[in-house]
Amino acid sequence: MSKNYLFPVLFILGFSSCNPVGKELTVLELANGEIVSAENVSLKKGDVVTIWTKVSTSSKDEGGAFQVKFNIESKGKSLLLDSLNLNAEDHVINSKKTEESYNQSSSTGDSTVHYTVHEYETESKKFTAPADGKYAFDFKLIDRSNNRSLFGGKMAIILRKS
Repeated sequence: MSKNYLFPVLFILGFSSCNPVGKELTVLELANGEIVSAENVSLKKGDVVTIWTKVSTSSKDEGGAFQVKFNIESKGKSLLLDSLNLNAEDHVINSKKTEESYNQSSSTGDSTVHYTVHEYETESKKFTAPADGKYAFDFKLIDRSNNRSLFGGKMAIILRKS
């Protein structure tokens, strides 16, 4: 009878001890037009770093057209210069929606405005280290709509090693 329970218990213990999205290396908060970096990230040849985009949006904001450009370098040499897919929905984690509100006054009277805040993380890109060494990851948030006041959400980059 105990043999029937042994496999499920071992499976649950094994699964709970690993992190299916990888070990978090760093979180970088993005600000429009600024470059943020994770420097001296030690990697071994073949290590895979997954770049996750953490986004917080609000239904009350119109939002703009944003792009995140990034550069990965080692020993002063650029290895990968690209941009992230901010709309990727293939692998989304930690998604949550909350309802919020605020009071608005106008000439016709006061009213309550309700809106939804959506926070989530999406897998944006993978990088495989070509050699042992220290790597630098640089990211820049760019507003392509030239309407900086419309972006009320928050954005961050999370680097995870799988």
